[in-house]
Amino acid sequence: MRIGFLFNHFFPHQVPHAAPYAFELSRRNPRFEVIIACSSKPEMDLARRISCLYPGHRCTFMHIRPSRAYRMIDPLIAPFTFRRKKMVLKHNLDFFRSLDALVAPERHCMKLRTQFKLEGLRMIHARHGAGDRKGGFDDRSGAFDLTLLPGQKYIDRLQAINALRPEAYAAVGWPKFEVVRGLNPAPVRFFDNDNPVIVYNPHFDQRVSSWEKMGLQVLDFFVDNPACNLIFAPHVVLFKRRVRHKGYLPDKYRKLPNILIDTGSAASTDMSYILNSDIYLGDVSSQVYEFLLEPRPCIHLNAHHVDWQNDPNYLHFTLGQVVDDVEQQLGPALKRAFDTHEQYLEGQQRAFAYTFYTEADSTAAQRGADAIARFLSEPATSRSAQ
Repeated sequence: MRIGFLFNHFFPHQVPHAAPYAFELSRRNPRFEVIIACSSKPEMDLARRISCLYPGHRCTFMHIRPSRAYRMIDPLIAPFTFRRKKMVLKHNLDFFRSLDALVAPERHCMKLRTQFKLEGLRMIHARHGAGDRKGGFDDRSGAFDLTLLPGQKYIDRLQAINALRPEAYAAVGWPKFEVVRGLNPAPVRFFDNDNPVIVYNPHFDQRVSSWEKMGLQVLDFFVDNPACNLIFAPHVVLFKRRVRHKGYLPDKYRKLPNILIDTGSAASTDMSYILNSDIYLGDVSSQVYEFLLEPRPCIHLNAHHVDWQNDPNYLHFTLGQVVDDVEQQLGPALKRAFDTHEQYLEGQQRAFAYTFYTEADSTAAQRGADAIARFLSEPATSRSAQ
């Protein structure tokens, strides 16, 4: 049985969310042929780095691309639209036809079934976001034959909208954590002082992000307050698709000793900043839950003045102070951050456990691999009707 793991992006941030399943699947199930297919060099490089954490794996690596003609025009249109993902699928249909199952950490690959009619290909989804944002919970999440979920929160929310079929999902945890621990075991110091470090992590979707409405105000605050260190590490898509998401940054912020700007290096996705900061400042990014791997103060920017209380899309807003006005409220919130953290600590720990399933005697990668193997051991005709 041939199992493909697809990484189809221009940036490698999705790789740690699914590659561990591939390596464990090949180690624990010799009857499977496991192929890791990457559409970009950064994805391939990171997948190979992660493979070193799983000695004895039998995965093979494959580089898949769009057509040569499309590769010539992609740099011109990429800032506006991400058509490349579909073109990779279209140009490699023979490869996908050769598979019995495909695992992917994004939902775009479902076009193989809906548009390219590969109806016999069994589709498995591994989520790459652990947040509360509404966009992560819709009926597309239940379109896959099997969905690997981080924890109980996703079962509850997806069942509430009838987006999960019985026996078509498994809560396995968050394999990215074991990747991060394996590849980045030592703390990193980003500033030559002992001032508090705040990581600002705005989302790319301007309908819910703080960037367009508050982002430059936040940066200006740290320009005027050099006693605080700022790591500006937005979601990588914000600046990679800068035209669509308004990812523009004046040069004046780039050479200040207390401000580190990173709009898309590996460190912005491997939790280097998240693990080595004292305070989290953000909006709707799922990285707030990764920050809570070690509970610390969080401050949330309510740029759109949403009524967030009792809204599951803003559950994370309950885990720290909420700022509606940067000029009036950010400074006081930062001053109170450490003194008030105790009142949020229990909620942070509870929300983390609700978000990420764990077991003492197995890893998330092992549980995910076993869930895939169990699913594939069943006849394809026996799966639940969609």
